[in-house]
Amino acid sequence: MRRKSSVAGFFGGSAVKRAWRGLRSWIPFFAAIPFLYLVEATLASQPSLEYAFQNINHIGIAIILAVSLNLVNGLTGQFSIGHAGFMAVGGYVSAVMLMRGPAQDPYRLFFVLSILAGAGAAAVAGWIVGKPSLRLRGDYLAIVTLGFGEIIRVIIENTPFFGGAIGLSPIPHRADFTWIWATAVATILIAKRLRDSSHGRAFLSVREDEVAAEAMGIDTTAYKVRAFVISAFFAGVAGALSGAFEGNLAPQSFTFVRSFEIVAMVVLGGMGSITGATIAASVLTILPEYLRALANLRMVIYSVALVVLMLVRPRGLLGTTELWDFVRRRRPRAKGKREATEALIDVRRASIRFGGLTAVSDFSLEVRPRELVALIGPNGAGKTTVFNLLTGVYPPSDGTIVIMGRDTRGLQPHAIAHLGVARTFQNIRLFRELSAFDNVRIACHHLTRESMGAAVRHGELSVVEERWIAERSEELLEIMGLSHRLEELAKNLPYGEQRRLEIARALATGPQVLLLDEPAAGTNTREKGELMQLIRSIRDRFGVAIVLIEHDMRLVMGVSERILVLDHGVTIAQGLPREIQSNPKVIEAYLGEKYAKEHFGSGAAS
Repeated sequence: MRRKSSVAGFFGGSAVKRAWRGLRSWIPFFAAIPFLYLVEATLASQPSLEYAFQNINHIGIAIILAVSLNLVNGLTGQFSIGHAGFMAVGGYVSAVMLMRGPAQDPYRLFFVLSILAGAGAAAVAGWIVGKPSLRLRGDYLAIVTLGFGEIIRVIIENTPFFGGAIGLSPIPHRADFTWIWATAVATILIAKRLRDSSHGRAFLSVREDEVAAEAMGIDTTAYKVRAFVISAFFAGVAGALSGAFEGNLAPQSFTFVRSFEIVAMVVLGGMGSITGATIAASVLTILPEYLRALANLRMVIYSVALVVLMLVRPRGLLGTTELWDFVRRRRPRAKGKREATEALIDVRRASIRFGGLTAVSDFSLEVRPRELVALIGPNGAGKTTVFNLLTGVYPPSDGTIVIMGRDTRGLQPHAIAHLGVARTFQNIRLFRELSAFDNVRIACHHLTRESMGAAVRHGELSVVEERWIAERSEELLEIMGLSHRLEELAKNLPYGEQRRLEIARALATGPQVLLLDEPAAGTNTREKGELMQLIRSIRDRFGVAIVLIEHDMRLVMGVSERILVLDHGVTIAQGLPREIQSNPKVIEAYLGEKYAKEHFGSGAAS
């Protein structure tokens, strides 16, 4: 009975719906095929466009190669430089089948079979190469894949069955514009879905930290091998399409230079970015062709263009982001709060050097939702430098900084603010010539959706958002006890009120983490007591995590749940307030080694 009900449920219920949803998501791909046929028919009917038509097909094949290699070099963080070898395996296996297969293949079923055979052979080769080499770390994979690519080329050159040095020709022309570009689009869609799945996150965890991934139960070797095999499979597909399109294959087409070109596409597009690899593959394929008219200068111009791109965009064209990330960007205030178990900020072994001076060394910090953490230390300990690292003012020389689950390397300060981090400054930085009200309203800007055109038209959206901004700003100023200073210029406010206005402005950005840099500096005893209550109420009312830099120990011990102590850029202690109060290393940092030895003994310094 149980089996019968499950079968009935399959045919009558959710299983069919799930299958339909999965199939429905491919409808745009299948709908694009008639469009590709139409484009092909249009281009093929114009003899003057024959050369451009060929280049467009070369771009499609390059996209398959770049996107597939991106899975290994970008997502998984390994370094393969022998992709042309797997392309050769797939191309030659498919070509041999086509040349010995039926002369007529009206539905191209045998062609599909030959592609799958070539891709399968490349995948098997990938497994054979990857299984032993991917157990190791470092540059072993690069060495092994480089050797594999050259070995495959030498074997082909010296094997009469594969045509030797002359190659295979003529290969039946089975691949055309529609086949190549349909496969390229399918490769991109598959790569995207894989990246967005739990398996894609496993690939990324391997890239970020293999030890941590293993501790979470991820078999890093297995995932590296899987990524490598999938990558090799699609390289084989590209090889099969290339042979069936060009009509010939020669071992000279699969040298190290070809592998290097594919690696360049991934690196220049952005390691881990599918759309970046796609754009770079298109540009790097078409650019040399259109520079042919410049004869010997074309390679100079081509090389200079690559160098300039790497200088301007060292992380590649798109870094690790995708074009659809920009299209589907969400408003920060629409974000849900992260679970209490998730770290809002996760800093791992961050360091920064200015010339020969190390300002912060090997610094780690985790900040969780609604947590109140203090960062203390003597003057010059590196506390504000840590805030500058967190907010993107300085890039770290070493280590990683992850905010809201995103690596912030390469992000500008405004982009980090969009992630949900706001700060105040050690030296107050208000818009001095603007009113308190305008200071807070400006901070709401990135929470709005209206375009410049909508603002000029002053339509309904503009009116609604302006009203919301005004209400939000007035509410924040009232919470900070500044409602009576609404129209007062910021420069005319008393020092303590300027500090509170800066906090109100930071809160207006809708943060999940608030960084307060010495908020009690320059305030009197009464104002410090009010500030202590204010910090607690901000945490409770807005649900934000707070990281506090402060020298007033009464304030720090009164509000903090956890304290980190820096001295000369190094974390010397961390723990609960009562533990920090009696820590001899902390006392030594503040009062000197002599005092610590007198009160804690000779072991204090160690």
